[in-house]
Amino acid sequence: MDFVDRFPLYPLIVSFVLFPLLAAPVLRIRPPKLRMRVFALLNVLGLAILCVISGAKTIRAKAVIPYCRLALLFFAGYFTLVSLHYLVVRLSKRNGPVWVPVAFFSPIAAMIYVKYVANHINPFGDLLATVGLRHLGVFFIGISYLSFRLIHLVQEVRNDVIEMPTFSEYISFAFYIPTLSIGPINPYSTFIRSIRNPNREKTPLERSLLRVIIGFTKYIFLGSLIAQFTYAGLLLDGHPHGIVDLFIAVPAYALYLYCNFSGFCDVVIGVSGLLNIEVAENFNRPFAARNFQEFWSRWHITLSSWIRDLVFTPLTKILMRRFGSRHANHVIAASLMIAFVLVGIWHGNGLNFLVFGALQGLGLVTVHYYTILLKKRLGKERFSAYRRNRLIAGVSTAMTFLYFSATLFFFANTWEQMAAIRHALNQ
Repeated sequence: MDFVDRFPLYPLIVSFVLFPLLAAPVLRIRPPKLRMRVFALLNVLGLAILCVISGAKTIRAKAVIPYCRLALLFFAGYFTLVSLHYLVVRLSKRNGPVWVPVAFFSPIAAMIYVKYVANHINPFGDLLATVGLRHLGVFFIGISYLSFRLIHLVQEVRNDVIEMPTFSEYISFAFYIPTLSIGPINPYSTFIRSIRNPNREKTPLERSLLRVIIGFTKYIFLGSLIAQFTYAGLLLDGHPHGIVDLFIAVPAYALYLYCNFSGFCDVVIGVSGLLNIEVAENFNRPFAARNFQEFWSRWHITLSSWIRDLVFTPLTKILMRRFGSRHANHVIAASLMIAFVLVGIWHGNGLNFLVFGALQGLGLVTVHYYTILLKKRLGKERFSAYRRNRLIAGVSTAMTFLYFSATLFFFANTWEQMAAIRHALNQ
């Protein structure tokens, strides 16, 4: 293995080894204002390092210095963009309605440009081409999660759940290195409470360390093992395959994704716990869910909560005022579908992600109407008995897992890969 091949490990080393080793003494600094400023500086420094690392794998030796300059330039732009949002949040708190929409929608606008528009309209294209890069998104690490965290912060500030943060508190939260790349979408209120009033009872050292070990086991060992049986590992090897291999790959990818994502979140929560910083849970035995609504209350919990609070609930209220309570069931169904189409789009740039989101919405809407039908047909007592039936619960749980696994076909593969899989199965 040469130097370049090790690049995938470097972000993990920065986020989960170097950062906590430096953060631990920083978080003991007194007085609190100085501690927060140094902690903010440490997170900004971590962001700069990750920006340099992010696109370095494809850089040739002769382009290292120009590349580092470019990476630091985009780091400065990223930092400036987030800093300007802090100013907008302060203005929205002081001046009310004029700045509130800007505070809410500017992070989304930045995310949309970086993830989607920049692929087509990119004034930095020639600059990136000088070092062999095409997309500026490589430097805007975790912008999807960061934008959702900042919007949630705006809501908490506007609803007086929290007081307006200082700039150091805001920057520390926005760029908190362990949660920067793929979450969880930790609320500011949870983050700042544990920074100001650390409580070791909520983050026991032994449990946090065990969480890190379990997380790395899932993320590196189990994830790598199961990856061999997923679409990429099993079906996209250029050889013909039978339909049995597809039936192996479908659930295997779901298990791989769970080990990969939940394992990473375990490490984030565990490392943060070692620093006495609380991070919201993101998974709660999702494959034990007996229906799709329950599944999405257990899978990617912070995203589900964010969508519920900032999309589904406001949209339902708007539609309810428009169509009236008489159409409440249909309003809820429409809100679910719209919310999860947006979830699909948020996950990635491509029609396949939109299809994935629509299928999530379809699953939720089906459960919504089916539950209404059962309650009407069975009545309260018989519906309770139906819910307690173990055989029905087991079948429902299996169906929920299989449906979610099947929908991941569109999440896991581009259209070209789907065509390659069909070709491999038809040979």
